[in-house]
Amino acid sequence: MHIVIANGDSDAAYIIDMFNTKENRLTVINGNEAVAQTIMERKHVAVTIGDPWHNTILEAARVYDADIFISLCKKDTDNFASCVMAKRNFHVKKCICAVSNPSNVDLYKKLGIDVVISSTYLLAKSIKNESNAESLIKSLSLDNEKIVMIEATLLPKYWICDQAIKDMGFPKNASIAYVVRNYNFIIPNGDLVLRPMDTLVVACAKENEVEILRFLKRQKSTAEELTAPAPTEAPVEKKSRRKKKQD
Repeated sequence: MHIVIANGDSDAAYIIDMFNTKENRLTVINGNEAVAQTIMERKHVAVTIGDPWHNTILEAARVYDADIFISLCKKDTDNFASCVMAKRNFHVKKCICAVSNPSNVDLYKKLGIDVVISSTYLLAKSIKNESNAESLIKSLSLDNEKIVMIEATLLPKYWICDQAIKDMGFPKNASIAYVVRNYNFIIPNGDLVLRPMDTLVVACAKENEVEILRFLKRQKSTAEELTAPAPTEAPVEKKSRRKKKQD
């Protein structure tokens, strides 16, 4: 799968780590020379330096017919322009646009962007519209359902609440892309302690979706039962038998 990652700082580095596998071909574009140099040195991938909304930069990066184009610019308008350019002029199959203004989500979708993601929009929509635990967890399929992005808002009863990611045994076949907390966007590490009403976005393969959902929705009582030691039986007193002495 050919994936293009346009701009971004730490979020771009995280996505590069997630998709830099033998099965994927990565194309990285970044308009910040310092960030581009850091990515090349630390991630060992080539970076085309330039703004991704310019036709000449996209042509130099050879984004023709890419499967996914992810735009992570700081300005919403730059992300929109980059996605439109990639879609119309380079026939990219699916464009994913990150926005900071939640009002741009529906607008950009109406204007033809395939996927528009806003951390503020996701959190507000979850709190306003969702009324039960099942509906607080959603899945978004990418690349003909080979990759699944699971959005989960953590309820206080979930056992992973108030635990550090490194201590909870998070499944190795999934990765937490980011966490939304109090309208803030967090790129997690192992020391991050998850809190009630955090919204997690988790990436995994389609075949692992059920397993990940079960892990996320496990309640504290269930987890305690699974980890509690098995009850020990009370010791049974053995009665001694005396042999009768024969006369």
